[in-house]
Amino acid sequence: MKLIRCAFVLMILSAGFTARAETTPLVRAQLDTVGFAVDREDFARVLYAANTAEGLNDPLKRRSAWPAVAAILPHDDYLYAGRTAVHALPYLRADRWVVFGVCHACRRLGVRDRLLLDDYDAWRVAGQDFPVDEKLRVELLARLGDGAEVSRERHAEEHSVEALLPWIGAGAGDFTFVPILVPGMEPAHLDSLAGELAGILAGICRERGWTPGKDLGLMISADAVHYGCDGWGDHPYDEFGCDEAGHAAARDQDIRLAQTTLAGALGPAAIDGFIRRVWDRDGEDYPAYPYKITWCGLYSIPFGLTVAEKLEADLGAEPLTGTLLRYGDSVTDGRLECDTQYLGVTAPNTLRHWVGYPAIVYR
Repeated sequence: MKLIRCAFVLMILSAGFTARAETTPLVRAQLDTVGFAVDREDFARVLYAANTAEGLNDPLKRRSAWPAVAAILPHDDYLYAGRTAVHALPYLRADRWVVFGVCHACRRLGVRDRLLLDDYDAWRVAGQDFPVDEKLRVELLARLGDGAEVSRERHAEEHSVEALLPWIGAGAGDFTFVPILVPGMEPAHLDSLAGELAGILAGICRERGWTPGKDLGLMISADAVHYGCDGWGDHPYDEFGCDEAGHAAARDQDIRLAQTTLAGALGPAAIDGFIRRVWDRDGEDYPAYPYKITWCGLYSIPFGLTVAEKLEADLGAEPLTGTLLRYGDSVTDGRLECDTQYLGVTAPNTLRHWVGYPAIVYR
């Protein structure tokens, strides 16, 4: 019965996408027009400035990079996060990407336990249209069943996916993608749903002869700690204080967290270690306030990494290993020096309000 149901859903969804393709394409407009570049020229300036500032203009280094099966990149303002994000670009080679985004509004709206996909034909970011892989999206929706739904509204109002598309394009060139927002879910459900998605992707890879890293990549959108005494609402995270010593301590905590749970051998123990360190499941306000440490990849990171780990296992590949390419933050790095026409920032970068940025790749 499940196979019949999937085939029926595939037929209906395919018919819908085909009918729309014959009319006007549905293109998602860019949400953040301040922190993210709105035209190609400004993004090119950001890219050049970030590469130059980090000494990454050596073409030999680019050619020696290996293709990443998965990656974690930040989704904050380009002038803050660009110096970190640019380090991953040589490793981004795949022709198509599943992009796991943070659903910032889902907790407030009570949306949990199911993946949110879109129904756009393309996303316009930084003056460029990035095409959605409709065939892959249709298959995922059909095979995931009750584990996923289409939510155009949530995707239209969320910036965590759009931020990464120009960065992927700068590394991979032309690509297609499927955006997936990951709301809150308990670890057992997260593991089960991620395993289901990994099995579906593994089956598709075998059917089509795809190699992860070359034909398919997994991108995880996540900022690191959101720290400070000001501007964080009712739950400021300022465990170490809001001076230079507090900044240094919080930054060191982030780097240790990344090195001990996200870098190195990827497996269930490492992913569980991230959950235990970051989620406050015993807190009085859980799940309304789920943080021990306020990482903005609370759910996208463990979900995306579980998919990556189980995908490789299902395909009989060697376990993945993560490499922390760079950790940055908006105070240490400051604003990228870049002469752009429209680009700005959406938040301050002070000792009382700052954000951390991870760039991690997996092979």
